[in-house]
Amino acid sequence: MSRVFRRRRDGTEVRDLPALRRITPYLLRTRTGSAVYFPQRIEVDRLLVWLEETNAGRPADQRITLFHVILTAIARTLRLRPDVNRFIAGRRTYQHKEISVSFIVKAELSDDAPETEVRIVFTGRETIEQVRDLVNGAVGGKRGSERGDDDRLTDFFASWPRPALEGVARLVATLDYHNVLPALLMDAIPLYTSAYVVNAGSIGIDPPFHHLYEYGSASVFVAIGAVHKEAVVDDQGRVVARDCLNAVHTLDERASDGFYFARTAEVFRRLVANPQLLAAEDPSVDEILSGWPHSNG
Repeated sequence: MSRVFRRRRDGTEVRDLPALRRITPYLLRTRTGSAVYFPQRIEVDRLLVWLEETNAGRPADQRITLFHVILTAIARTLRLRPDVNRFIAGRRTYQHKEISVSFIVKAELSDDAPETEVRIVFTGRETIEQVRDLVNGAVGGKRGSERGDDDRLTDFFASWPRPALEGVARLVATLDYHNVLPALLMDAIPLYTSAYVVNAGSIGIDPPFHHLYEYGSASVFVAIGAVHKEAVVDDQGRVVARDCLNAVHTLDERASDGFYFARTAEVFRRLVANPQLLAAEDPSVDEILSGWPHSNG
């Protein structure tokens, strides 16, 4: 019977963990209490030139955006660095069975515009064009009249009295802890995902240091800011102005160790800074990280 309650439809239990990693979820009992915040600056001069050249002459619906590149890099990073695609449930560590990314979509950029959540499943091998098509298909429906399962679930519970909502929230947490949350609910809640992304740059602001969600299974939150000019020191020691964007990664430190996270963040940075790496035929982590930590690539 205990084996039954150790199985999850969204993850496979990781059994071969060091003793310290098995004990850590009992010492750090929540994602909020286990959160590590990692700010990162990414120079995007080459990316902006590549975007301009790639989008020249393309119609609007075929254009590649910075967000498409970010999502492609996240999916590729999660495939190349699978330990980051882990989560804690019921004090046990699980490996996600798929690579998925969730984010919020607003119908329009206004204070009163409704917002909804999108969750997209990737293989981690998609081209940037394939990611664009996946995003356009998912976002187009959400910005139209189509209502997703998460929207219908929210609408259903929104009018319930507070004691009932409190009971439902506790029930969901209990069922999830024991790995018996119904598939219908798990599929309808976009927080059951590998990573959650907020594109703060789309409204021209810097990325926030965001919390992780206690519900769901996301051990990674990525906040992306707006591109701006910033003074940096080049390889010759000169201070120059470069186009940069800031990212803030919020990580559940119970999912993996700090050195693994550091290499993972550098893989992500290099994939974004140099889009040619995303177009390469399945480069290895060592190829992407050539020269690291002594070279920025």
